[in-house]
Amino acid sequence: MNSTRQLSALLAAGCLMAPGAHAESIQHEHEISLLGSYIVPDEDRTDDYGAAVRATYGARLDKYWWLEPTFFAGVIETGQDGLTDHYQQGLGVDLAYRIFGNASFSPFALAGVGLSRNDVASNSADELGGYGNVGLGLLSSPLTDSGLKFRAEVRYLYDSFDGGQSDVHLSAGITVPIGATRRQIVEKIQYVEKPVVIEKERVVELPDSDQDGVVDGVDQCPNTLQGLDVDAVGCVRTDQAQSVVLQGVSFEFGSDRLTANARDILQQAARALRGQPDLTVELAGHTDNRGSAEFNRRLSQQRAESVRSYLIELGIAPKRLIARGYGESMPIQDNSTEEGRERNRRVGFNVINE
Repeated sequence: MNSTRQLSALLAAGCLMAPGAHAESIQHEHEISLLGSYIVPDEDRTDDYGAAVRATYGARLDKYWWLEPTFFAGVIETGQDGLTDHYQQGLGVDLAYRIFGNASFSPFALAGVGLSRNDVASNSADELGGYGNVGLGLLSSPLTDSGLKFRAEVRYLYDSFDGGQSDVHLSAGITVPIGATRRQIVEKIQYVEKPVVIEKERVVELPDSDQDGVVDGVDQCPNTLQGLDVDAVGCVRTDQAQSVVLQGVSFEFGSDRLTANARDILQQAARALRGQPDLTVELAGHTDNRGSAEFNRRLSQQRAESVRSYLIELGIAPKRLIARGYGESMPIQDNSTEEGRERNRRVGFNVINE
């Protein structure tokens, strides 16, 4: 490695040192958006136009959903000399759904409610009221190393003021991420003695508790069972067929009663399912070929149901668990040996494809 070269000799010769660092992957959980808006007001307000500014704070709820408290303040032109313009403010909260999830570029839809205040000198109606809005928009990919993005949106806003007003807000601005979880940091130090450049890399390893290749600070689905492929944020991929054998899940001889050791192992499976609440799995029971095929099919079904019942006792929703018995029909080893028969007596944890 370059770091093992003669660094001390170069320093002694009067070299220049330039330290730096960069992040390999960053996942943001919070952000602030600042937007300018063009308002197309309700005809009952005016035939003219309006303008507003909007500030939104975004907090990630999961891969797709964001909670967005928002505030806006605007002026709606009357278009008539001598009349005071309409002043409007709103404070509310939206629930936004980002269609592409964690992708850097994503369209989104939102809906929300809030309080409104209208200040119209020529109208005696109550100033305070409520509003509801729905909207569509998009977020660009990051434009800078700091993660700054372009945001544009269109909202239909119904304001209860003066019997009900329907406005349209066309907005554009910037979104700035705040707070980041770093996946891995690579620090680089360059030692320069013209014309020689020596680069040293020091990798700071971060913890990965479930050993799925995604460090804890980024992992959104903790306690993943080993042997399953995951995506960039540590959640089991459901776009491909995959399964693991629940090693050590055994039963009392000739029955569907779980052993104490099997219950301990299934507690780890339950933690994995709690770590990814949208995951649905098939619990597949298998046997060796001793006994009739029908007996083995019934026994494997009963054992799969026993595993399902215990996971439900541990708090997993029944609709996420499908129990199926395959009997002796799908061996993975030769049934002519004791070792092979033992391997064939198993329970599989099969991911259901989306």
